[in-house]
Amino acid sequence: MKKLILIISIVTLSFASHAQKVWTLDECVDYAMEHNVTILQSIMNQNNAELQYKMAKNAWLPTVSADASESFGFGQSPSANGVYVSDNSSSTSFGISVGMPLFNGLSLYHQTKSSNLELNAAKKDLEAAKYDLKLLIMSYYMQVVYNKELKAIAEKQLALTEEQHSKTQQLFELGKVAESNVYESAAQVATAKSTLVQTNNNLMLSILDIVQALELEDVNDFDVVSPEEFQSIDNQSIPSHETTYEFAVKHQPKMEAANLRLEKSYMDVKASKSSWYPSLSLFAGYSNGYYNYFSQSYNQPFSDQIKNNGRTSFGLRLNIPIFNAMQTKYRVEQTKLSIENQELAIQNTEKNLKKEIQQAFYSAVAAEQKYNAADETFQSAEVAYRYSSESFAAGKTTLIELNESKNRLFKSESEMLQAKYEYLYRVEVLKFYNQE
Repeated sequence: MKKLILIISIVTLSFASHAQKVWTLDECVDYAMEHNVTILQSIMNQNNAELQYKMAKNAWLPTVSADASESFGFGQSPSANGVYVSDNSSSTSFGISVGMPLFNGLSLYHQTKSSNLELNAAKKDLEAAKYDLKLLIMSYYMQVVYNKELKAIAEKQLALTEEQHSKTQQLFELGKVAESNVYESAAQVATAKSTLVQTNNNLMLSILDIVQALELEDVNDFDVVSPEEFQSIDNQSIPSHETTYEFAVKHQPKMEAANLRLEKSYMDVKASKSSWYPSLSLFAGYSNGYYNYFSQSYNQPFSDQIKNNGRTSFGLRLNIPIFNAMQTKYRVEQTKLSIENQELAIQNTEKNLKKEIQQAFYSAVAAEQKYNAADETFQSAEVAYRYSSESFAAGKTTLIELNESKNRLFKSESEMLQAKYEYLYRVEVLKFYNQE
C-alpha cells in the first residue's frame, strides 16, 4: 500500500511539473527563433540565395554532354564516306562534347560577385528578422510580467479591502460607525474583486499574445519568470539617440542589407554591359555512327564502321555581338534604374531607423520622468493610506475618505509599474540598436 501511494505521488508530481512550464525570457526567444514562420522564411531565402551563388560560381566549370540519335532516310541516303547512294537507309550516331568559357566580357565574374552580395544581404535580412522578433517577444514578455505584478497589486488591494470590511463590521457592532459604512465597505470589496478579475483577464490576454508569437498551441499552462533586470531601473541608463543612430546606421543588419544590395545593383550593371563584349570559349568533341542500307549492298560490318567513322574535334569559338535588337541597352538601363531605386530604399531605411530610435529615446526619457513622479506619488500614497487607516480606526476619518486614499494608492502603484516597464523596454530597444 505504501508503495502504491509513493508511485501515485511520483506520477502526480511528474505530471504537475510537466503541465506547468515556466519560461524565461531567453527560452522564449530561443524557441521563437526555431519556430517562428517569418524566421523560417528568412532562412529559406538565405538558402535560396546560397544556391544561386553556387550556381553562379560553378558557371566557370566546363560543361560535358552526350547525345545519340537514330534517323531514317528514303531515296538518296548519305554513306559513311559522304557520298549519297540511291537506297533507303537508317543511321545511328552518338557523341560527346565539352565546352568551357574562356572570356565573356567578365560577365561570369560580375554575376558571381552579384550573387555573393545577395547571399550576404540575405544573411543580414535573417539577422534583422531575428532582431525584430527578439524585440517583439521581449515586449510581450514584459507585458506578461507587468500584468502579473498588476494582478498581485489587485490581490493585495482585495485583501486590504476585505480586512477593512471586517474592521468596519466590528466597529459597527461596537456602535462606533453607522450601518451605511458596512454596506459601503462591502461595495468596495465587490469593486476590488471586479478589479482583480479584470487584471486576471488582462494577464491571460497578454499570455495569449506571447503564446501565439511563439507558435505554441496550449495557452493554459504557460507562465513566465520575471528576470532580475526587470526588478529595478536603478542600474539602467538611456543611451544618446545621436550616438545610437550613428552606430546603428553603420551596423544594423537592415542597413547593411540595403547597402549590400546597392553594391549588387552596381555589379548587375557591369554584368549587363558584358553582353556588348566578344566572348571566347573552348570546345572539344567526339562523334561516331553506324549506317545501315535496306538493300544491304553498301553495308559494312558494325565493328568496321565504328572503327572508321569516329571523329574527334576541338577548337575555339569566338562570338562577336553586332546587334541584338537593343536588348543589352535596355537591360543596362533597367539595372541602372535598380541602383536609383536601391538608393531611395537606403534613404527610406535610414529615415525609418532614425524615427524608431528617436521615438524609443524620447519615450524612454518620458517614461523615466513619469516613473520618478509616479514613484514619489506612490510613496506618498502609502504614507497617506497608513494615516487614513489609523484615523479611521480612531473614528477621525470617514470610510469614504479611507477608500479614496486606498484607491489613490492602487492607482499610483499601477502607474508606477506601467512607467517602469515602458522605460525598461525603451532602454532595451536602444541597446539593441547599439549591438553589432
